[in-house]
Amino acid sequence: MKIIHSILRYRIFEIIGFICLIVSLSLIGLILLKDEELKDLNSQIELIPIDSNVSGVVHNNKNLVLETDNKIIKDPVVKDSVVKISDDNDLMDGEDFDEDNLYEKLPDNFKLYKKPFINLPKTATPTKIVISEIGLNSKVSDLEIIDLGSSSSYETPKNIVGHIPESVNPGGIGKSWYFGHLESFIRKEGNVFHMLPKIPELLKQDPSLFVHISTDKKTYVYQIYKTEVIPKEELFLDLKSDTPEAVLVTCVPSLLYHSRLLVYSKLIGTY
Repeated sequence: MKIIHSILRYRIFEIIGFICLIVSLSLIGLILLKDEELKDLNSQIELIPIDSNVSGVVHNNKNLVLETDNKIIKDPVVKDSVVKISDDNDLMDGEDFDEDNLYEKLPDNFKLYKKPFINLPKTATPTKIVISEIGLNSKVSDLEIIDLGSSSSYETPKNIVGHIPESVNPGGIGKSWYFGHLESFIRKEGNVFHMLPKIPELLKQDPSLFVHISTDKKTYVYQIYKTEVIPKEELFLDLKSDTPEAVLVTCVPSLLYHSRLLVYSKLIGTY
């Protein structure tokens, strides 16, 4: 009997060891697969800055032609795409846009952004964020700082997108930071940014991807120009920029969360 028990015990240990080996190899395979997927999340398009006559950002493609003398921006790739720029106002009336140009996705009352002569702080806080191409339509709330005893940290956004209150409000010159969960299986805090990893591929197909960030007063439209994946330890909230920007952040990859996906966008106008 002792011999049988010893054999059974050995077999059990052998089976457990085999299961552990399979699990370990599966985890290694998962990590390698997820890390390979992260490489596809880095993308960037070139945004041609409108010169000193017309501050702001317009979509770009290498075929875009800028004619500042005539105050016209024309993209030969897009049929009859013409955007007229006005020097008289900070923003240009949406009715001046051709229906077939880059801004055809935007409302008729859309006005093109022009950098103000005097930089006044924006006091209206964000209340909603929309990216229609990925089905994002979420409330936005300022994140509070929580005391951890020896340190402090921002609270995690629960079923909403969280705005870092120390960063500028929509329309302000500088970087405005927004955080949301990719998924939250344990804490059940939602997955408001679960489609954000789709942005890099969409950006390669269509450069005219816009982030709509609303306040109680108006909606600010930002054009996405870059996505980047960095290790979570390297995340730094850089608040400085010469133009109004919005940066969206979520954890990647799914199940591992050791990195952060950053989606960068620049203000192009309001409505």
